[in-house]
Amino acid sequence: MPDKPPRIVFFGPDIKTEAASDDFGNKASVLTRMSALGIPVPPGFALSVDICEEYFQNDQVLPDDVPELLRQGLAFIERSTGSRYGADRRPLLVSARSGAPVSMPGAMETILNIGLNRKTLRGLVAQTGNPKFAWDSYRRFLENFGTVVFSHDPELYRKIERSAMKNEQVPDDAGLDFAALRTIAEQYEQLYPRTNGKRLPDDVFSQLELAATAILESWNNPRAKMFRKMNLISGARGTGVTVQAMVFGNLGSLSGAGVAFSRNPWTGANELLVDFKFGAQGEDIVSGLMGVVSQEEFAARIPLAARELSDAAKRLESLYHDMQDIEFTVQEGKLFILQGRSGKRAPLAALKIAVDLVQEKKITQDEALGRLRDIDTGAITVQTVMTSELPLATGISASMGVASGKVALTTEHAIEFAKNSPVILVRETATPDDIQGIGASGGILTVRGARTSHAAVVARQMGKVCIVSCGELKIDPARRACIFPGRELFEGDYITLDGRSGKIYAGIVPVVVENPTELIEQLRQWSSDKLTFDQ
Repeated sequence: MPDKPPRIVFFGPDIKTEAASDDFGNKASVLTRMSALGIPVPPGFALSVDICEEYFQNDQVLPDDVPELLRQGLAFIERSTGSRYGADRRPLLVSARSGAPVSMPGAMETILNIGLNRKTLRGLVAQTGNPKFAWDSYRRFLENFGTVVFSHDPELYRKIERSAMKNEQVPDDAGLDFAALRTIAEQYEQLYPRTNGKRLPDDVFSQLELAATAILESWNNPRAKMFRKMNLISGARGTGVTVQAMVFGNLGSLSGAGVAFSRNPWTGANELLVDFKFGAQGEDIVSGLMGVVSQEEFAARIPLAARELSDAAKRLESLYHDMQDIEFTVQEGKLFILQGRSGKRAPLAALKIAVDLVQEKKITQDEALGRLRDIDTGAITVQTVMTSELPLATGISASMGVASGKVALTTEHAIEFAKNSPVILVRETATPDDIQGIGASGGILTVRGARTSHAAVVARQMGKVCIVSCGELKIDPARRACIFPGRELFEGDYITLDGRSGKIYAGIVPVVVENPTELIEQLRQWSSDKLTFDQ
């Protein structure tokens, strides 16, 4: 009889295993390859996609071997780190992430800081001498676990956080001190029994088992189902579960989290593009809830990590022969790569990157033609706004192009307006839950968020214009109004987004449309050569 396929795979320093993406998900496959190459990856393990299939086939009951597999994995991470899960001295904390064989950014769940309770919290304070960091990690865990595992309404937590920021007169949670963070965490603890009668499990192994179950459940959440439907993904078997030792972007002044693209995902230019937030954990950036510092400030303050990130991006691009989307954390100046994958890109970027990679001899002409098979390259345009009108405001461009349409402040209104007119979805911050609204709109404008957030990534892939972090814009939901400096607009009024400059204009403005003729001609030449050769 053939051997049963493994249901767990390990990765970390000096581990040379490789995991097939079909068996363990794309995330685990890339992490094992990066680890084998010596790229700094937090040690961890992954459970196979088979487990997800069995979970749903068995009426959403966890397979019998999963608890033991989790214990094996934890023992491996403990040996790799010298920390112990659940200990009151040098406590190990872990993350649990989804990872399907196909890339589904933002569609499923992640839980960070697993393993925290009041005992391990004291151990974290003693280990680091940093109570602000420890309480910040604990309140993050309470919110993350409550919303993902127990389906708490995120607004319950955000209301408490907003109140604390208002009391402390700080613009974001990075400015909160130790006492404020402790108060927030204590209020979060009280939400559990009041919300659905369930308390945070004090037993840290129960925490991990519940987290792994929630990751499996997220395969069939409405967001994931809609993503697969909109991207015509069929036949996918489920998600793996990837567990890693936590690294902390909220530990100190030289810590933070970021996302990088090895090439510009909306123009295709061969340049590293980085969004980074000091004092943040990874989900802060991709969630779209936070703004970021400039790429130049990141490189100036942590130059070694910036150089190592650039080197890792080049190595991954050489390995996978494609533009890479990289999630990373810097802990006290030390770089850790958490994820790498082929990056989602706008149609223009897809065309330019394919042509450039052929010219760089990284892929063949046939491979380039194959990658562009599902893109109507003849419809790709470069649009330029031609107006002397002053813009209403300026944000950060996250996708090229120009789009005009009626302002819609909710996904529901965007879908409704789109039946009769073009739409611009305007949000305080966009999340993957807005995927239907993004799909119905010609463009998306947000007050907050980063150009590398999951929502911006999805918008680019759909060919939508996207402008983020427009701090000059205020949204008044009660009046259904967008308040720009010196001007108010209301839902149903027209605006124009210029994805090249990041500028927002009232009404519909003139646009000059050109085709990227040189790139398209190069593609036609390859197609002609291939046809001649085949004949």
